[in-house]
Amino acid sequence: MIRLPAVVAAFATAYVAVTANAEDLPPLEAWGELPVVDMVELSPSGALVASRITKEGRDIVVVAQTSANEFITGVNAEAVKPRWLSFVSDEHLVLVASTSNRAGFMGDRFEYSAAHALDIETGDVRTLLNRARELYAYQSGLGRIVGRSPDKKTLYMPAFSGGGGSGKPFYSLYAVSLDKRRERRRVRGSAHTNDWFLDQHGAPLVREDFDDDKNIHSIWALDEKGKKLRLLYEDETERPAFSTVGLTPDRSALVVLSGSAKTGVVSYYLMSIEDGSITGPILERDGLGIERVITDINRVVHGVEYEGFKPSYAFFDEELDKRISTILRRLPDTSAKLVSWSEGFDRLVVEISGGWSSGAYLLFDKGVLQPRVLALSRPAITNEHVAGTRVTEYSAGDGLTIPALLTAKDDVLEAGNAPVIVMPHGGPEAHDRYEFDWLPQFFAARGYVILQPQFRGSTGFGSAFIRAGRGEYGGKMRTDVDDGVRHLVEQGIADPDRVCIVGASYGGYVALASGAFSSELYRCVVAISAVSDVRRMLRTRKSERGSRHWVIDYWEDLYGAEASDKDELREISPALNAGSFRAPVLLVHGRDDTVVPMEQSRVMQKALSKADKDVTFVQLKGEDHWMSRADTRVEMLRAVSEFIGEHL
Repeated sequence: MIRLPAVVAAFATAYVAVTANAEDLPPLEAWGELPVVDMVELSPSGALVASRITKEGRDIVVVAQTSANEFITGVNAEAVKPRWLSFVSDEHLVLVASTSNRAGFMGDRFEYSAAHALDIETGDVRTLLNRARELYAYQSGLGRIVGRSPDKKTLYMPAFSGGGGSGKPFYSLYAVSLDKRRERRRVRGSAHTNDWFLDQHGAPLVREDFDDDKNIHSIWALDEKGKKLRLLYEDETERPAFSTVGLTPDRSALVVLSGSAKTGVVSYYLMSIEDGSITGPILERDGLGIERVITDINRVVHGVEYEGFKPSYAFFDEELDKRISTILRRLPDTSAKLVSWSEGFDRLVVEISGGWSSGAYLLFDKGVLQPRVLALSRPAITNEHVAGTRVTEYSAGDGLTIPALLTAKDDVLEAGNAPVIVMPHGGPEAHDRYEFDWLPQFFAARGYVILQPQFRGSTGFGSAFIRAGRGEYGGKMRTDVDDGVRHLVEQGIADPDRVCIVGASYGGYVALASGAFSSELYRCVVAISAVSDVRRMLRTRKSERGSRHWVIDYWEDLYGAEASDKDELREISPALNAGSFRAPVLLVHGRDDTVVPMEQSRVMQKALSKADKDVTFVQLKGEDHWMSRADTRVEMLRAVSEFIGEHL
């Protein structure tokens, strides 16, 4: 990345509302490209705001004065894929970005991430944690930050270091100076360490380990030199029973998220650093689980965001809690998400999206009733172009209630008998949100009805709903999607002869599996970055992680009790049942996908071709699993649009 002081001013118009003719549908590129503005982040004082701007084929990170939108500096981010921004201070901004690399002689692709510090005064950019001794080669997560020194001049970053004679890397803690460009290992971890928590001075406080060989999850209190003081928690388990996510402001307890024994939803607990005792749950609300905790750069927890189609919040500071509640009430019929804040929460940035908005960032000052629009995410797509999204539900074949989102123009729904595109989400433990979703909105603007079913196993609706998906990877999780189609047909919304299924990642698997096993329902199938041969994918995961890793236990649990049975996996693998397809298939896959290898789409293409089925395969050069690049997203959208237009 390089400094771009000369071009920053040219991008200022991205922060100004651009209106389009409401009678004209925006071009395909306006929907498919990355948002013009995203990753908006406030500095600690709130005086500065940073963001990523993608415009006119350029991709840069900029810093501006918050009050006047006066641009200060920027860096070219075209050579990397920005993931998130964070101010260390008003003097330094950190950009975490990734690239797809090959792991030396092994040749396997992996997503390499790193943190880059921008000196806001000079515009100089420095890659962090790339010169420390004993750093382990070919690791992917070098951009992680777990703490900051009180003077805001040193970052604490974990990374794998050489394991000496054992050959296994240790997950150690490094101190990275921003001013002196010095990087040193602060504390050496073990081969089983997976997380660190620090005190207010940046000294080690707690270490979390998981031994994959013995299936032992342990948490240790440490002294200031990183030596073990006492064992706080230990359990023999195939995978951790809870997520350790932060610290209380006084550093007396760890914050952990776990399914509540009483309600089954993910709740907030405290683990004492003095004796390991666990208290809670607290902050339970109307059966809603916790989606994420609101933390600062030192991982101190200030509040929580609850799960569901729309975010809602609770904060420990009563005044802040009331402010956020008031803001949400003033933004009805849209999704409002807290994305950034200054120290002390005097300034807040809220992203609105969905309902009537294609996306915007609002700045709220404490004591000021009216917010200010910082930026529009997609200025070419006006409110008139945004189709309405409705929350609905239907019954699965076994009676389980399945939540869903339905997106369509009002006149299309009123007319009924419409062409329908079903879009199951990826994950599979994820869920769609009531927000502007560019792919459904693109097709809804063109007269289609879009169904996004939240099949069993989805997050956002309680732990019991997630557990209902275990063992149902190719079973009821998939048939829940089919049941949604049948529901729309019964309601008179869907034309049964014009239904297509489109999915990415796990959603792509569902699209292929539905094409194979529910072929009578669908007239076309689009699978993006999809698993097609479950047996082969399980072998790939074992080669990457080792057969004893807890992640393998998770996937086998998801596939089913007989996941090691080749016949069982064959029965749910679309590539091994290619002869059952009736509908034409479009396969799309990024060549740099490090999550689902492109081999999975190649296998599917060969199987369909051998079975004399209609198949098209689009390979996206330089694209990853998440469709991070603007040009290839547009290429993908164009291919999918033309394919659906031809067959639906």
